[in-house]
Amino acid sequence: METQGTERSFAWYLGGLGTWFGSLGLQMVLFPFLAAIVLEESAFRVGLAQTALMAPSILFMIFGGAFAERRDTRSLLIRIHMLASVPPFLMAAILVAGELSFGWIILYGLAMGTMSAFAIPARDSLLSHVAEKSFGPDIQRAVVLASGIQFVGQLAGIILAGTENLVGAPALLIFQALVMLGGAVMVRKLAAAPPMDRPPAHPLEDMRDGIRTVFASPILMPVVLGMFAVGVLYVGAFMVLLPLMVRDYYGGDAGGISLVNICFWGGTIVSTFTLLRLGHIHRRGLVLTCSLSSGAVVLFLIGIPAPFWVMCLLCFCWGLGAGTSMTMSRTIVQLAAPPSHRARVLSIFQLGFAGGGPIGAFITGFIIAATDVHVAAWIPSATMVGVLLVLTTLTRLVSITSDDIAAPAT
Repeated sequence: METQGTERSFAWYLGGLGTWFGSLGLQMVLFPFLAAIVLEESAFRVGLAQTALMAPSILFMIFGGAFAERRDTRSLLIRIHMLASVPPFLMAAILVAGELSFGWIILYGLAMGTMSAFAIPARDSLLSHVAEKSFGPDIQRAVVLASGIQFVGQLAGIILAGTENLVGAPALLIFQALVMLGGAVMVRKLAAAPPMDRPPAHPLEDMRDGIRTVFASPILMPVVLGMFAVGVLYVGAFMVLLPLMVRDYYGGDAGGISLVNICFWGGTIVSTFTLLRLGHIHRRGLVLTCSLSSGAVVLFLIGIPAPFWVMCLLCFCWGLGAGTSMTMSRTIVQLAAPPSHRARVLSIFQLGFAGGGPIGAFITGFIIAATDVHVAAWIPSATMVGVLLVLTTLTRLVSITSDDIAAPAT
């Protein structure tokens, strides 16, 4: 009976995770569609809009991790799900009223980005709490399953967003809000997840302590730096470069943006469930390094003008590497983070990944405006090669294995 209860609890966790990322999957297509195609904004302003969506991660992610460690993460997530349903409802009403403007796009991005900055560390911390009861020491399996559901949810939302020309953006935004509310219902089914007993401390001291923990660790530091490079160089290109390439080079619309996203996230699903089937991975650092290297190769190839089906194939290959790198890096951090610091460490990890995105989005929009969409793909590709050369030479990135687990926090 206890085993059934813990398995059911993990299923409710995955359900809440899937609804959150299903809603974000819709957003991943609708947000650039509204900016780039409905409003026909310039490359620089599309990059600025994506920066607004991701910038709150820089401001609030570490604080969100410290905040989550002193709260019941289940209750916190329920509130965030409910609040995150409001912006898409409002955006649907604005579209129906014919009042859409660039200012509304920016406000929507800032609101959703802020809620994500608090939701991500709380959800990642809750994963460890739920997974330890369901899987014991096999955290890698729990992380792979969670990553798989995340990618499936995103892909479902992206596919649904591709029907915009049939049902319209307002209907999809309302559905996005309803999915987010459904996630609140699922998270409510979980048991309470109260914070660990810790002496009182100022939030800023909690944040500094988390940063010290990361940079004092030969395991956490190179992974966090590597994923920060992913945020700046890969996420920025993905969020700005691909929608503009679909619009400006291929003459596409929301359906084209959706198809490119489907190919990418389809690749992440294939690689994630391949990892699940393979089971235990010992040389995690080596696998992470290879997957990060594959992204540089794919971006270089995307910079070569080619038919649309070739770019879709390249996006699928990019997704294969991305699914592997996201799953391996998350597994390494979940296991190497001290339990007393886990939410803060995970928030710093996510800050590196998500927080680098607005920087990359802003830079990518500027580069595209100054050159073109193809040249703009080569710059992050070459830069990532340099980053990986530094990390593999000066840190333990390649040699990280499954034996590298957390020491008790002091």
